[in-house]
Amino acid sequence: MSLRAASLIEARRRARSASSGPVRMRRICGTAAAYALPVEHRAPRTGSLFSGLTALPSVVRHSPDLWRACVRQAGLYGAWSALWTSLALLLTSEDAAGYGLSTATAGLFGLFGPAASVVAPLAGCFVDRFGAAKVVRSAYLLAAASVPLFWLGGHVMVSLSVAAIAVHAALVASHVANQTLALTTTSTPATANAAYVVAGFAGGAIASTLAGPAFTTSGGAGCARWRACGWCWDG
Repeated sequence: MSLRAASLIEARRRARSASSGPVRMRRICGTAAAYALPVEHRAPRTGSLFSGLTALPSVVRHSPDLWRACVRQAGLYGAWSALWTSLALLLTSEDAAGYGLSTATAGLFGLFGPAASVVAPLAGCFVDRFGAAKVVRSAYLLAAASVPLFWLGGHVMVSLSVAAIAVHAALVASHVANQTLALTTTSTPATANAAYVVAGFAGGAIASTLAGPAFTTSGGAGCARWRACGWCWDG
């Protein structure tokens, strides 16, 4: 067996080992949520099963507030996705542009997600008190403040950690506020929510696709520029 083939086999083995833990965690969380959530009894619905999907373009076109919520969340979720796509490369890269951490150590950055999730109930309270628009603006200001910290984070671990917490908090707060707008601005909240979720994941997929080449070309600075573009898209 050639050295190259052996290296590929070893890389695949490590990738499977690194992904098995998150997969198990998602299964545990999903099962726990299924048992914890209350059973919902709905009246039978009439019409085609896919009628909501065919109505998506019309619902978005006739609701400017929904359209803006979709675009804003697509941009911010894209910035968040670009963070995680490039963060793994930055932390584990052994060249001069990275920190050279092990996969297990780099995975500890995932703890910033649950830490920032405490923002969700606070964001909900602020939406009720001050309105969704003000919470959205505050979230984007926080995301904007994280951009220079990401640039500095290519060399300073503390700055990178603070920026990761900030962009997580901004994403959660904006999600609560934007989804509130999406669910309350039309007479078909389920269809509006579908459009909102599709827009968010589309923005994340596009940003993740661009973040990898940006890191390869320009390192952490290139990814920070993509995150800045995502934030500008929000505005």
